Amino acid sequence: MTQAMRAFAKWATARPLRLILLSIVFVQILAPVSAALIVLDALRRGPVAAMTSALLAITGFALISLALGAGLVEALSLSAPVLLASVAIGALLGWSRSLSLTFQCLMVGAVVVSLLLFTVVPGVDQLGDFLLNETLLLLESVGLDQERLTLFGATSGNLLVQFLLTSVVLSLLAALMLGYWWYALLDPSARFGVDFRALKLGRFAGSVLIVLVALRLFVAVEMIQNMAQLAVVGFLFQGLAVMHARGHSDNWHRAIIVLVYVALFSFSPLALMVIVGLTVVGLLDNFFALRARIEPHS
Repeated sequence: MTQAMRAFAKWATARPLRLILLSIVFVQILAPVSAALIVLDALRRGPVAAMTSALLAITGFALISLALGAGLVEALSLSAPVLLASVAIGALLGWSRSLSLTFQCLMVGAVVVSLLLFTVVPGVDQLGDFLLNETLLLLESVGLDQERLTLFGATSGNLLVQFLLTSVVLSLLAALMLGYWWYALLDPSARFGVDFRALKLGRFAGSVLIVLVALRLFVAVEMIQNMAQLAVVGFLFQGLAVMHARGHSDNWHRAIIVLVYVALFSFSPLALMVIVGLTVVGLLDNFFALRARIEPHS
């Protein structure tokens, strides 16, 4: 599989047009893959070239959406935030050569952007209800029966906002990891495995996210609830890094980690247990040396 991914990354970056076309295709079905291609482009050719690729991909996706009858605003709201943010994280990673620093900036940036949205942008608190109404209209147009429409209509608009924000952050984190892995396959000086096993929120970012999680337990404010959900995502990724670090240093059988990922994406009650467990591990890693036995960088 590694050889196949190396061949794909090499082929995709050989011609800028290939990467742009792939980004347009994947942003419609797998946004993290499209964003990962932009991160890879930023690492290979620089942020200016990656910005050009992102803008062309956004334009291409918007034109296709218009041709299919979708609204321009909806098309841009789906593609632009993820692809433009991918340019930024790719540029930061290329400049700093630090996966942890990029991870920390991404998480703090997500919290800051979320805070600004709910305090500066007028009417953003009604975004959930708007999304719910639009989704109901879409489901009704494709023939969903009235009973299921009523059931879906009982969904809280706030839950949809949380889902949207969390989906964007998850997409960007997945893009960061996948894009950097592809780059490491092409550049021997990049060590994705070592860097991912050392992934950590750090003192500042970790403190910010811990405060948000604590506030969520005592403050019933919608904005705090939404931002705390993002904090959980940060601790989840740090928990994954701890798992890989201990698996590497303690020589776990590879099947153990595979089973954890299978459970994580199983969409079952077991998945929730795995998410909670990894999130707790990621949070505790900020207080205890859970990776004390990890190998030194070499």
